[in-house]
Amino acid sequence: MMKRGIVIVALFAVLTVGLAGVARGNDEAGRTEFDSLAEKLKTATGPDRQKVIEELIESGKDCLLTVNAILLEEDEALRRRIAELVQQLGHEEWEKREEAHKELVAIGLKALSQVTEGMKESDREIAYRCSQIKLTIEKRSAEEVVKRCRQMTALLFVAKTLCDESSLKALHKCCTDSERDIRIAAVDAVAIVADPSSVKVLIRLLEDDNIHVHLLAGSGITRIKSDKARAKTLFMLLDAKENVYLRRLAAIALRKYNDRNAVEELLQVMDDRSYIVRFSTLKAVQALSGLKDETFGYDYQGDSDEAVAARETAIEKWKEWWRKEREKPDDARSD
Repeated sequence: MMKRGIVIVALFAVLTVGLAGVARGNDEAGRTEFDSLAEKLKTATGPDRQKVIEELIESGKDCLLTVNAILLEEDEALRRRIAELVQQLGHEEWEKREEAHKELVAIGLKALSQVTEGMKESDREIAYRCSQIKLTIEKRSAEEVVKRCRQMTALLFVAKTLCDESSLKALHKCCTDSERDIRIAAVDAVAIVADPSSVKVLIRLLEDDNIHVHLLAGSGITRIKSDKARAKTLFMLLDAKENVYLRRLAAIALRKYNDRNAVEELLQVMDDRSYIVRFSTLKAVQALSGLKDETFGYDYQGDSDEAVAARETAIEKWKEWWRKEREKPDDARSD
């Protein structure tokens, strides 16, 4: 129990930003081993960092509970104060605006997320000052930002091994972090876990300006088995403006759902401009229809006028087959 307790305290000390110290226990051997790994984690990169994280995980499962606590840690009083200061940036008195500006800069990284949100305020004074405060904080705290990204990415790697409610809640919170690298790491973790409770979060992240976050969010949605995820997957497939990679994943996902009702939507994109989407759609239609070797003359390759015309003819044959198939009683349909 002593060693496991030291694991919790030590991880909290090393992986949180700005924590001054850590209580020491009497288990010198356990402390030395864990502290050594924790020190390595501070500077490790790439495969070396992953190896250190895996060793930390193996050192005691209690450390995962602490990871969740770190990710979810929030000073509510400070959060409210920051919110007040952001609004004060739009005060009618210049002195009040300046006071709020200086205090937010002094708070530093802990204010970064709310200041970033403040840039979206309709009040132009607030939005402008928030943008300036953000630049100042990031410039003055560049090393701290890099350190935090490295630490949080490591924490996220650990947290996604749990897949329980508290871990997912922690990961969801990090998906909205103001720092891009942390958002990417968090969304990647959420997508891998593929829990139905993450659908709402992932759908919101499809609006993220960062293409990596967008693609990871869409990929995560296609992995989840739920009615809401399926509806969004269909939407992505039919959206001609959506990324080709995600539309391909959507077609593959619908095939894995093993729901013949998806044939209706899949047939609508068999004439897609991308041969990648056309190929995945054909394979999905063949699998769901039970006609695994049938093409009706459909060729997903080629973009010449002749190839397009031949494809249109084949698509009409597929649609005619589907119309007749739907009219049949369930027990008489193709397997």
